[in-house]
Amino acid sequence: MADKNSKSNVSARSADPNTMTSTDFSFVRKFWYASVKITAVYLIYIILTSAFTLPVWFEWVVSVLLLIFWIYFNYMDIYRGAMRDFNLVKYGYIEYDPRRGLKTGLLAQIPGLVLVVLMCLLSLGSGTWSDLCGVLWVVFYSPFMTAVGILKSMTGFSIWGNAIFYIIPMAFQPVIGYLAYKNGYNNIGIFYKLIYKTRDKDKRLR
Repeated sequence: MADKNSKSNVSARSADPNTMTSTDFSFVRKFWYASVKITAVYLIYIILTSAFTLPVWFEWVVSVLLLIFWIYFNYMDIYRGAMRDFNLVKYGYIEYDPRRGLKTGLLAQIPGLVLVVLMCLLSLGSGTWSDLCGVLWVVFYSPFMTAVGILKSMTGFSIWGNAIFYIIPMAFQPVIGYLAYKNGYNNIGIFYKLIYKTRDKDKRLR
């Protein structure tokens, strides 16, 4: 019992009080970092395959794999942040916000939404600047690039009509954030339970 108490004290009490905080923006950054990591992998893939003509099914396979890792990184980063918040709330450093995952997930979509709006507005003038906004959008939503490209070619809509295809992916991170924060704060290990049927909740890794 003494070991457990000492472990809790080390994780939350003995640290520098100035670092014992958690902000919404820190969670927004977690969403952005997860997207940037996947985009880096996507860029490496493009560079390595630029000299080849790949079948559509292969592009879909790669997109699905990127999406799986994108969801995993988003989920686990927010999950770990919520576990840390548990201690900060427990020792009175911050107040509990049950909607933090959803709220920060929505805030993380602001750059993508701004880029879509700019992409539409700039299409009225220079197509180059509009295309640049489309490229920057990929930084945040690279797993969806193949699907968006195929839908655009199938529908033949203008950039205003295609805007919906760029907006739909923005619904993913708020949902992921809500579930990850709720499960992380309550120590509900979804990925753990995929392997083990039961889990001893007393063994919390804080």
